[in-house]
Amino acid sequence: MTSPNASTRRRGADEDNLTEWFMLHKREITWAAVAIVVIAGGIWFYERSQTIKSQRAEAAFYQARQAASAGNLPLAASDLQKVVTRYEGTQGGAQAAIALAQVLYEQKKFKEGIDALKKAEGDVPDDFKASVHVVEAGGYEELKDYNSAAQQYETAAKVTRFPADKAEYQADAARNYTAAGKTDLAKGIWTELAKDETNPLSAEAKVRLGELEAKPMST
Repeated sequence: MTSPNASTRRRGADEDNLTEWFMLHKREITWAAVAIVVIAGGIWFYERSQTIKSQRAEAAFYQARQAASAGNLPLAASDLQKVVTRYEGTQGGAQAAIALAQVLYEQKKFKEGIDALKKAEGDVPDDFKASVHVVEAGGYEELKDYNSAAQQYETAAKVTRFPADKAEYQADAARNYTAAGKTDLAKGIWTELAKDETNPLSAEAKVRLGELEAKPMST
Protein backbone atom coordinates (compact mmCIF):
# COMPACT_ATOMS: atom_id res chain seq x y z
CA MET A 1 0.00 0.00 0.00
CA THR A 2 1.36 3.37 -1.01
CA SER A 3 1.79 5.78 1.84
CA PRO A 4 0.20 9.26 1.69
CA ASN A 5 3.65 10.80 1.80
CA ALA A 6 4.74 8.76 -1.23
CA SER A 7 1.67 9.84 -3.20
CA THR A 8 2.29 13.43 -2.26
CA ARG A 9 5.93 13.19 -3.34
CA ARG A 10 4.88 11.58 -6.67
CA ARG A 11 2.34 14.34 -7.40
CA GLY A 12 4.92 16.92 -6.50
CA ALA A 13 7.43 15.31 -8.87
CA ASP A 14 4.84 15.22 -11.68
CA GLU A 15 4.02 18.88 -11.15
CA ASP A 16 7.73 19.73 -11.19
CA ASN A 17 8.16 17.79 -14.44
CA LEU A 18 5.16 19.56 -16.01
CA THR A 19 6.44 22.95 -14.89
CA GLU A 20 9.86 22.14 -16.30
CA TRP A 21 8.30 21.04 -19.61
CA PHE A 22 6.36 24.29 -19.88
CA MET A 23 9.49 26.30 -19.11
CA LEU A 24 11.46 24.44 -21.79
CA HIS A 25 8.68 24.86 -24.38
CA LYS A 26 7.51 28.29 -23.33
CA ARG A 27 8.39 29.88 -26.65
CA GLU A 28 6.63 27.20 -28.73
CA ILE A 29 3.51 27.41 -26.55
CA THR A 30 3.45 31.19 -26.84
CA TRP A 31 3.75 31.11 -30.61
CA ALA A 32 1.06 28.42 -30.86
CA ALA A 33 -1.31 30.58 -28.84
CA VAL A 34 -0.52 33.58 -31.02
CA ALA A 35 -1.13 31.51 -34.15
CA ILE A 36 -4.55 30.44 -32.90
CA VAL A 37 -5.50 34.05 -32.22
CA VAL A 38 -4.24 35.14 -35.65
CA ILE A 39 -6.17 32.37 -37.42
CA ALA A 40 -9.37 33.17 -35.52
CA GLY A 41 -8.94 36.85 -36.27
CA GLY A 42 -8.25 36.11 -39.92
CA ILE A 43 -11.42 34.06 -40.25
CA TRP A 44 -13.48 36.80 -38.63
CA PHE A 45 -11.88 39.45 -40.84
CA TYR A 46 -12.50 37.39 -44.00
CA GLU A 47 -16.14 36.76 -43.16
CA ARG A 48 -16.64 40.41 -42.29
CA SER A 49 -14.97 41.49 -45.53
CA GLN A 50 -17.20 39.16 -47.54
CA THR A 51 -20.30 40.55 -45.86
CA ILE A 52 -19.24 44.12 -46.62
CA LYS A 53 -18.38 43.17 -50.19
CA SER A 54 -21.81 41.58 -50.69
CA GLN A 55 -23.56 44.65 -49.31
CA ARG A 56 -21.60 46.96 -51.58
CA ALA A 57 -22.29 44.70 -54.56
CA GLU A 58 -26.03 44.89 -53.91
CA ALA A 59 -25.91 48.68 -53.68
CA ALA A 60 -23.80 48.95 -56.85
CA PHE A 61 -26.17 46.64 -58.73
CA TYR A 62 -29.28 48.63 -57.86
CA GLN A 63 -27.52 51.86 -58.75
CA ALA A 64 -26.48 50.45 -62.13
CA ARG A 65 -30.08 49.40 -62.81
CA GLN A 66 -31.19 53.03 -62.65
CA ALA A 67 -29.62 53.74 -66.03
CA ALA A 68 -31.52 50.82 -67.56
CA SER A 69 -34.76 52.03 -65.98
CA ALA A 70 -34.13 55.45 -67.51
CA GLY A 71 -33.70 53.84 -70.93
CA ASN A 72 -29.99 54.56 -71.25
CA LEU A 73 -28.97 51.04 -72.25
CA PRO A 74 -25.33 51.76 -73.23
CA LEU A 75 -24.68 53.44 -69.87
CA ALA A 76 -26.51 50.63 -68.08
CA ALA A 77 -24.34 48.03 -69.82
CA SER A 78 -21.18 49.93 -68.84
CA ASP A 79 -22.24 50.29 -65.21
CA LEU A 80 -23.38 46.69 -64.91
CA GLN A 81 -20.12 45.44 -66.39
CA LYS A 82 -18.22 47.33 -63.71
CA VAL A 83 -20.30 45.63 -61.00
CA VAL A 84 -19.72 42.21 -62.57
CA THR A 85 -15.97 42.77 -62.73
CA ARG A 86 -15.57 44.25 -59.26
CA TYR A 87 -17.97 42.03 -57.35
CA GLU A 88 -17.67 38.63 -59.00
CA GLY A 89 -18.78 35.76 -56.80
CA THR A 90 -21.34 37.84 -54.91
CA GLN A 91 -25.12 37.90 -55.20
CA GLY A 92 -25.00 41.45 -56.51
CA GLY A 93 -22.37 40.48 -59.07
CA ALA A 94 -24.52 37.58 -60.28
CA GLN A 95 -27.59 39.79 -60.57
CA ALA A 96 -25.52 42.33 -62.49
CA ALA A 97 -24.31 39.65 -64.93
CA ILE A 98 -27.87 38.54 -65.64
CA ALA A 99 -29.07 42.13 -65.99
CA LEU A 100 -26.11 42.94 -68.26
CA ALA A 101 -27.04 40.11 -70.61
CA GLN A 102 -30.66 41.26 -70.71
CA VAL A 103 -29.60 44.84 -71.45
CA LEU A 104 -27.39 43.59 -74.28
CA TYR A 105 -30.24 41.42 -75.59
CA GLU A 106 -32.48 44.50 -75.72
CA GLN A 107 -29.87 46.05 -78.01
CA LYS A 108 -29.94 42.90 -80.17
CA LYS A 109 -26.42 42.07 -78.99
CA PHE A 110 -27.22 38.44 -78.26
CA LYS A 111 -23.71 37.08 -78.78
CA GLU A 112 -22.26 39.69 -76.42
CA GLY A 113 -24.91 38.89 -73.82
CA ILE A 114 -24.13 35.19 -73.98
CA ASP A 115 -20.41 35.90 -73.68
CA ALA A 116 -21.01 38.03 -70.58
CA LEU A 117 -22.90 35.18 -68.95
CA LYS A 118 -20.29 32.60 -69.86
CA LYS A 119 -17.62 34.67 -68.14
CA ALA A 120 -19.74 34.75 -64.99
CA GLU A 121 -20.85 31.10 -64.99
CA GLY A 122 -18.16 29.77 -62.71
CA ASP A 123 -18.33 32.55 -60.12
CA VAL A 124 -22.04 33.03 -59.44
CA PRO A 125 -23.52 31.76 -56.15
CA ASP A 126 -25.43 28.48 -56.39
CA ASP A 127 -28.84 30.15 -56.09
CA PHE A 128 -28.21 32.06 -59.32
CA LYS A 129 -26.67 29.33 -61.47
CA ALA A 130 -29.97 28.16 -62.94
CA SER A 131 -31.00 31.72 -63.83
CA VAL A 132 -27.70 32.34 -65.60
CA HIS A 133 -28.16 29.25 -67.79
CA VAL A 134 -31.81 30.08 -68.52
CA VAL A 135 -30.97 33.62 -69.65
CA GLU A 136 -28.09 32.23 -71.68
CA ALA A 137 -30.53 29.80 -73.32
CA GLY A 138 -32.76 32.74 -74.21
CA GLY A 139 -29.88 34.34 -76.09
CA TYR A 140 -29.27 31.19 -78.06
CA GLU A 141 -32.96 31.00 -78.91
CA GLU A 142 -32.79 34.52 -80.35
CA LEU A 143 -29.84 33.41 -82.47
CA LYS A 144 -31.87 30.34 -83.50
CA ASP A 145 -29.16 28.09 -82.11
CA TYR A 146 -31.74 25.75 -80.63
CA ASN A 147 -29.33 22.93 -79.86
CA SER A 148 -27.19 25.18 -77.64
CA ALA A 149 -30.33 26.61 -76.05
CA ALA A 150 -31.52 23.10 -75.19
CA GLN A 151 -28.17 22.26 -73.60
CA GLN A 152 -28.36 25.38 -71.42
CA TYR A 153 -31.89 24.49 -70.29
CA GLU A 154 -30.72 21.00 -69.41
CA THR A 155 -27.87 22.45 -67.35
CA ALA A 156 -30.33 24.76 -65.60
CA ALA A 157 -32.51 21.75 -64.78
CA LYS A 158 -29.53 20.01 -63.20
CA VAL A 159 -28.50 22.88 -60.94
CA THR A 160 -31.88 24.19 -59.78
CA ARG A 161 -33.10 23.22 -56.30
CA PHE A 162 -36.79 23.42 -57.22
CA PRO A 163 -38.56 20.39 -58.77
CA ALA A 164 -41.17 22.51 -60.58
CA ASP A 165 -38.46 24.64 -62.21
CA LYS A 166 -36.51 21.52 -63.10
CA ALA A 167 -39.46 20.08 -65.00
CA GLU A 168 -40.09 23.37 -66.80
CA TYR A 169 -36.45 23.67 -67.86
CA GLN A 170 -36.47 20.07 -69.08
CA ALA A 171 -39.57 20.83 -71.14
CA ASP A 172 -37.87 23.92 -72.58
CA ALA A 173 -34.89 21.75 -73.49
CA ALA A 174 -37.17 19.25 -75.24
CA ARG A 175 -38.89 22.00 -77.22
CA ASN A 176 -35.55 23.36 -78.38
CA TYR A 177 -34.22 19.93 -79.27
CA THR A 178 -37.33 19.47 -81.41
CA ALA A 179 -36.72 22.83 -83.10
CA ALA A 180 -33.10 21.76 -83.70
CA GLY A 181 -34.23 18.50 -85.29
CA LYS A 182 -32.92 16.43 -82.36
CA THR A 183 -36.16 14.53 -81.99
CA ASP A 184 -34.53 11.54 -80.31
CA LEU A 185 -33.24 13.74 -77.48
CA ALA A 186 -36.60 15.50 -77.23
CA LYS A 187 -38.42 12.16 -76.99
CA GLY A 188 -36.14 11.05 -74.18
CA ILE A 189 -36.98 14.11 -72.11
CA TRP A 190 -40.72 14.01 -72.83
CA THR A 191 -40.82 10.32 -71.96
CA GLU A 192 -39.38 10.97 -68.51
CA LEU A 193 -41.76 13.90 -67.91
CA ALA A 194 -44.77 11.84 -69.01
CA LYS A 195 -44.04 9.12 -66.43
CA ASP A 196 -44.86 11.38 -63.48
CA GLU A 197 -48.63 11.86 -63.41
CA THR A 198 -48.30 14.47 -60.65
CA ASN A 199 -46.14 16.63 -62.89
CA PRO A 200 -48.13 19.55 -64.42
CA LEU A 201 -46.18 18.98 -67.64
CA SER A 202 -47.14 15.31 -67.87
CA ALA A 203 -50.13 15.96 -70.15
CA GLU A 204 -48.11 18.13 -72.53
CA ALA A 205 -45.33 15.54 -72.52
CA LYS A 206 -47.76 12.86 -73.72
CA VAL A 207 -49.05 15.13 -76.48
CA ARG A 208 -45.52 15.97 -77.61
CA LEU A 209 -44.55 12.32 -77.60
CA GLY A 210 -47.54 11.57 -79.82
CA GLU A 211 -46.47 14.28 -82.23
CA LEU A 212 -42.89 13.02 -82.31
CA GLU A 213 -43.98 9.42 -82.79
CA ALA A 214 -45.75 10.50 -85.95
CA LYS A 215 -42.50 11.89 -87.36
CA PRO A 216 -39.33 10.08 -88.44
CA MET A 217 -36.77 10.21 -85.63
CA SER A 218 -33.64 12.20 -86.48
CA THR A 219 -30.33 12.78 -84.71
